Amino acid sequence: MQVDRIILKLNSKFSNTISTWATGSCNDLMQLADRNLDVMSIDSLLIFNQNQVLKQDVQELRTQFDKYQKPILHIDINGTLAVGKSNLDLWIERNKCRSVLILGADDLVGNVNLERFLDSLN
Repeated sequence: MQVDRIILKLNSKFSNTISTWATGSCNDLMQLADRNLDVMSIDSLLIFNQNQVLKQDVQELRTQFDKYQKPILHIDINGTLAVGKSNLDLWIERNKCRSVLILGADDLVGNVNLERFLDSLN
């Protein structure tokens, strides 16, 4: 995965866990507080989840991206690795994603499939 900018939420366990990976996957990594997230300046939204469960704050941001018809992709890290990776690559290419907000619940940090998925992208 190579995009121009990855945006992560500031001070979340999930963001802190994937920040090293994100640094190698983009030209510019930004970590922003909720109040500084400007949906209009972000091309797309990538949501990592497990078993299709979304926390309320993630669902609210998803609704904002839907409102402006911006591309959204859900990756279930408990799903098939090859399918998730292919879907991500195609989604980035098809939507010409340049800046991506990546969200995930803090409880994903303990899931070994998250590390396995991120490792497969490098």
